[in-house]
Amino acid sequence: MKRALGSLRVLAAGALVILAERLPAQEEKSPWFIGIGAGLGVVTHSAPSLVDYINASSMPVAGQQLDEFSSAVELFIAPEIQISENWVLTLEYAALLKSYSIEGRGGIQSEFSYTVHMPSVLVQRLVPGEGYRLKFGGGLGYHKAEVEQRFPGFGSEDHFTARGVGVTLDATGHTQFDEIFFGSLGFQARWDFLGTLKRDDGSPVINRSDQSSPAMNFFSIGFRLGFMIRLN
Repeated sequence: MKRALGSLRVLAAGALVILAERLPAQEEKSPWFIGIGAGLGVVTHSAPSLVDYINASSMPVAGQQLDEFSSAVELFIAPEIQISENWVLTLEYAALLKSYSIEGRGGIQSEFSYTVHMPSVLVQRLVPGEGYRLKFGGGLGYHKAEVEQRFPGFGSEDHFTARGVGVTLDATGHTQFDEIFFGSLGFQARWDFLGTLKRDDGSPVINRSDQSSPAMNFFSIGFRLGFMIRLN
């Protein structure tokens, strides 16, 4: 989670530097839009294999097992460039953040958290209007999940990773507030196929309840709220 926030800070700082360089030249605008957006999303996601593993490892008290679907937070930053009159190319970095704190049988406390780093290339159809912009499209990326497992009472901590392809469908609307600043409201659906979770030594994680190897595959759907700054 700290790595994701650090990456977003670096990207945001770079965007502010570019913006500062561009501001004096606002009088002559290019017909093609170049901008950078950022914001926060709330998603519902389903990662059944991981949830089964967490339930088996944490042994929650009766009635407290995790559900397959749960909410998560998503942070994003998304530079974009208009490549034709009706098409936009977006290079997006998003991070899905989720954590659990579970009281198991016998009072054993366990903590699980994961960050999914989701860089993606999106191609979107542009529908411009007076004071607004609509974009519809999708894309692909190579994503990485980092899972932390902790049992504080035993001093135990483990780190797992998984990597694979993610597919995104996106619909975003921008409302113009002034010449360079736009509000942003979006909807996204994701399918991530990140494969088996592995330990730092490359060995697969094992679900002791059925000897299976949990996979970090998930589906998510949610809404985003943010802003867009025009750079040209």
